[in-house]
Amino acid sequence: MKGVFTIIVSLMAFSILLLSGKEVLRTHGSNIKIIYKDLASINDIQTMEFDCDTVKPVVYRSVVSLEGLTVDKRKAAFIKIVLPSILIARNNIEKKRKELLQIREKISRSIALKDSEFSFLSDLSEKYRTNNINELLSRLNTHPPSIILAQAALESGWGSSRFFEEGNNIFGTWTFDNNSGIKAIKSEARLSRYDSTLQAVEDYLFNINVGWAYKDFRKKRTDTSHSLQLIKYLDNYSVLREEYVRRLNNVIRSTNLEIYDTCRIDPAFIY
Repeated sequence: MKGVFTIIVSLMAFSILLLSGKEVLRTHGSNIKIIYKDLASINDIQTMEFDCDTVKPVVYRSVVSLEGLTVDKRKAAFIKIVLPSILIARNNIEKKRKELLQIREKISRSIALKDSEFSFLSDLSEKYRTNNINELLSRLNTHPPSIILAQAALESGWGSSRFFEEGNNIFGTWTFDNNSGIKAIKSEARLSRYDSTLQAVEDYLFNINVGWAYKDFRKKRTDTSHSLQLIKYLDNYSVLREEYVRRLNNVIRSTNLEIYDTCRIDPAFIY
C-alpha cells in the first residue's frame, strides 16, 4: 500500500501549487485540554459564564432538554453547550490541515517525506476517500461556527428535540443501523446516538467534508468564509432545499450568530 501511495504522491507533485502565505495564516492548530461533563440540569448551563474570547473547552457526555426555557434563554444556553465542541472540532481539523499543507509544500519542492508523513497522508486519504492531495485539502477544511450553530439550531429546535436529549444528536443525523440509534416515533427512521456533543459535531463535519451533496459547498468555502454566501450551497442538506437555506439565513441574521465566528478557546487550556 505504501509503495502504491508513494507513486501517487510522486505523480501529484507535478500538479501541486506552492503553499501560499494566505493558507498559512488561515491554519492554526494546537492541542486542547478538554473538560468532559454531564449536564445535570438547565440551571447548570444558565449560570455558566461565557466569554467569546476565552471559551472553556467543555464537552458534554449527556445533556438535558432546553424546551422549558424561554426562547432567548434557550438560544443562549444552546450556544453555551454546542459552541465549545464546534471550536474543538474545528481546531482538530485545522491542525491536521496545517500538517497536510506542510507535506504538500515538501512534495512541491521534491523533498522526501518521512515515513510518519506518508502514513499520515495515507490515513487521511483513506478516511476522506481521495488520493488527490488538492481534493484532500478541500475536504479537510472547516467553515464558520455561525453556519454550524444555525444548522444545529434548526435540526434540534435549539436543544428541545428528543434526539438532542437522548443521544446528543445535534444535527438530526440519521443512521441505517437497525441495532443502534434512536427510533423516530411516527416512522421507522432511526437517528444516530453519540457519546458526546463533540462526537456529534465531528460526525457532522465529516459528512459535510465527504458527502457528494456538498461538493459545491466545499468548493465555495475555499473562496470565502462569509456565512450568508456559503449557506446558499447547503440546499442539499434538507428536503426543503431553498426553504432550508432561507431558514438558515433567518436564524443567522435574527440571532446574530456571526459574532461567534471570532470566538476562541481559552488559551489556558491550549498547549
